[in-house]
Amino acid sequence: MRRLSRALAVAVVALAVLFTASPAPAQAAAGPDGSYTAGETPTEPNPLDRLDIRFKVAKNGRKVKGWLVTMNVVCGLDVKLVQQTMPTMKVKKNGRFSSVFAGTQDNGTSYHIEVGGKLIAKKRKVKDGTLSYEVGSCRRGTDPASPLRWAGRRTGH
Repeated sequence: MRRLSRALAVAVVALAVLFTASPAPAQAAAGPDGSYTAGETPTEPNPLDRLDIRFKVAKNGRKVKGWLVTMNVVCGLDVKLVQQTMPTMKVKKNGRFSSVFAGTQDNGTSYHIEVGGKLIAKKRKVKDGTLSYEVGSCRRGTDPASPLRWAGRRTGH
């Protein structure tokens, strides 16, 4: 009888612990949404030629928005700091996104900027990024054999 009462007591305690313990919180899958920072790969050794890219990925991971690229456009002895926004880009199911932005500056100089990349949602990274620009007679990354490559990672919400 003593063994039976001990076994019964242990079973009651086990059930009490089981039903009163709070369930462990389920780990939510890390979404790709948030702020991203990117730069040229490999890093350009000339500080004048470096570029900085910042953008946000929408909560569902299907849009790249708030794009801002800051770069020095180097053309001979002329260097201009350019901050250029890009329109919202849709992210395809395979993670790829791209856009072209063209126009004319106030001084009449035409510009053409192309950007693309691949969002790796699970790793919260962007790889295979490319950027090319033509501002007046200045250009960089427009040669298919030598594109300007970049990579980025998520830095915040």
